[in-house]
Amino acid sequence: MKRRKSASFRNMRDDECGGPMESDTLKSLWTCPKCGAKLITKNLWHSCGRATLAEWQARMGPRARRLYDRFQRMIAKCGEYHVAPALTRIAFLARVRFAGITGISEKGMTCTFAMPYPLSSPRFVKVEEVVPGWWMHRLRINEASQLDEEVQAWLRESYRLMGMQERLRAT
Repeated sequence: MKRRKSASFRNMRDDECGGPMESDTLKSLWTCPKCGAKLITKNLWHSCGRATLAEWQARMGPRARRLYDRFQRMIAKCGEYHVAPALTRIAFLARVRFAGITGISEKGMTCTFAMPYPLSSPRFVKVEEVVPGWWMHRLRINEASQLDEEVQAWLRESYRLMGMQERLRAT
């Protein structure tokens, strides 16, 4: 893993994501009363659209479902997480969104994860800084074998730094 130069819940697994987080230093998440979205602050803008994981899964064929299941198992290895389906994506949250699926079909899956810095790999379809310090890394997955240990390592780092907001404690 090279850095480019430039600016439903589970129990946390300490051995896989760098140990327990100091939850008393972070404020509780607010839940939108309309759609149930978990957000950092009250009334934070979001699409507030209702979509369910069951609706997404009903549209998945067997190959797409295998890709989704494998990706979700990789997310689960990082620690506590929540699946937040929306109309245009399936997001995975720890405290905040850190990874997601933006497209899935029998042809493959487009998945993303965030980092506080850009990574360099020929595997990325796109890497962009969406807001300062929030680099989105997009992968196109055509075969389950592409969801390998390298992707798992990226997801773990994304979970820890972005999803659990550990990057904020380093400053």
